[in-house]
Amino acid sequence: MGRVIAVMDVGGTSIKTGAVRFDGGGDDPRIEVGPGLPTNSNEAADIVLDSLATGVDTALDVAGRDVSGLAIAICGPFDIDAGISQMHGVHKFENIFGIDLRAALRERSTVSGLPIRFARDAESAGTGEALAGAGAGVERVLTITVGTGLGSCLTDHARPVEFIDGYGVEHLAMRDTPWGGRADDVLSAHGLAERLGVDMTDLRSAVEDPANADVVSDHGTRLGTFLSPVITEFDAHVVVIGGGFSGSFDRFGPALQSAIGAVPVRPASLGPAGPLLGAAQLAFRT
Repeated sequence: MGRVIAVMDVGGTSIKTGAVRFDGGGDDPRIEVGPGLPTNSNEAADIVLDSLATGVDTALDVAGRDVSGLAIAICGPFDIDAGISQMHGVHKFENIFGIDLRAALRERSTVSGLPIRFARDAESAGTGEALAGAGAGVERVLTITVGTGLGSCLTDHARPVEFIDGYGVEHLAMRDTPWGGRADDVLSAHGLAERLGVDMTDLRSAVEDPANADVVSDHGTRLGTFLSPVITEFDAHVVVIGGGFSGSFDRFGPALQSAIGAVPVRPASLGPAGPLLGAAQLAFRT
């Protein structure tokens, strides 16, 4: 018998909603992507929580009546077991620091008594792409999500590897870069927006502007230079670039590949469906 999981993918800018339907053995899950919504992550706590609750109700509407639970992929730092945000100083969600999201969402949405389980957003994206996307069939996949922050996930046979020689893979964004500052600040889409002097809401059009081609290409070079030793350290066989910035892969991908070298680099192929699939898999099937 199959299971239907309502899913949200919560980022600093937007919430993606949908449902994943695992039929029978679950070898061929069906992913339905629902409406996207603004996160309002820099607003007051009540506004952020209401935005998340609207996302929950939207995901439940997509999933339908026979839903088995709610999976939420969410950016970090975040205590996924306790359901408590630990985000501070990361350009988003400052005002929900320390809040129990399970309790808050039960109060503000129609989720009622359904199980609510959380998954890390980067691991959700990486798992989805390794299962059915750009990393499918590859043993060790390093997925880098380039959005408001910089996320990282290493999968081995589509299962996240949390530590390499005692080092937490998800903490890659906290490493310092040769250009000063943490990778999360410098190499994320937020970092590029600062270099270009634009708001995040205007970044896509700025990246597509030919006048900014050199800066965007250099951002790819910087990201590749940073990742090159990491790929060796993690023994990654392919690199997948996900997140909102992946839609502009043609603008920075060639420079990124050149800086990395022989290991192939691919843009994520599942779009918003990737993190939805990964979150459902991690929260309810592993």
